Amino acid sequence: MKKIIAAAVATAFVAPAFAADVTLSGSQEFSLVSNQTTTATTDTAATDTAFTIKASTETANGLSISTDINMDADGTHDGGNSINISGPMGSIVLGDDSGALDSIDGKTDPFLVVDHDAKGTTTSQQNFSDAAVTWTLPALAEGLTVKAAYSPSGGDAGVNSTAEGTSADQSGVVISYAMGPVFVGYASQDVGTDKDQGGVITYTFEGLTLAYESFQNKTAAGAKSNYKALGAQYSMGDMTFAWASTEEDTDDSAISEGTAYGVHYDLGGGVNVFAESSKEDVESGLEEETAIGIRVAF
Repeated sequence: MKKIIAAAVATAFVAPAFAADVTLSGSQEFSLVSNQTTTATTDTAATDTAFTIKASTETANGLSISTDINMDADGTHDGGNSINISGPMGSIVLGDDSGALDSIDGKTDPFLVVDHDAKGTTTSQQNFSDAAVTWTLPALAEGLTVKAAYSPSGGDAGVNSTAEGTSADQSGVVISYAMGPVFVGYASQDVGTDKDQGGVITYTFEGLTLAYESFQNKTAAGAKSNYKALGAQYSMGDMTFAWASTEEDTDDSAISEGTAYGVHYDLGGGVNVFAESSKEDVESGLEEETAIGIRVAF
């Protein structure tokens, strides 16, 4: 009898967890990478493992709640951990979500290993950083999305932002519109005393996707840096070819120019093999990177 009562009590405590739908997904990637600068060549073998736990449930008043937990193989935070609350007011994400510029950035970057970004000697001058709170408004019109983003400098996302170019308070808005094969997005944000803005447009037609990005950062002193990128992807059966070209300058003085190429082959069952190469002229010299590898997603 005591065992039956104990089992009933234990079940009462864990029963609420059964109400949530829980899924596990992830990927493991192995690559051989060669990195060449003006002074040295480094060859490495790299394994990148990540997994995501998602859970969703619904409150008594009809709100949809979901969580997103992302971790590396060693159990450390891998970015994107968040709680999503959806209902008549739209969707609110708390934790770690894309900031205004970051929400539309990356349309020219399908590469798994090589870095195609123009970023000078350290990081990009643009504030492609995360936000601690975002609010996507209810649909105002078909295909139209409006999202506001905010992060305090001392919050968890503020720590993440430090690694991505800013540690100041940030707030911004992004507006995007999708109509058939065309996607257009515009974002504006303030990061401390910096002001950022930019736009993206993509067009997809019969396996071909073309993308263009243009962003600008302006400091309180009036200094401007501009980031532009062109990208193209073409899928033919199970094979996808990718190309991208990027450049960044400050007050018409070049910081960096880069190009990247890639071939990805889908073997089915979540398995892809790939070969990628990039070349970047930066302030400190020339850098080239090549990678071949395999990625398994589940």
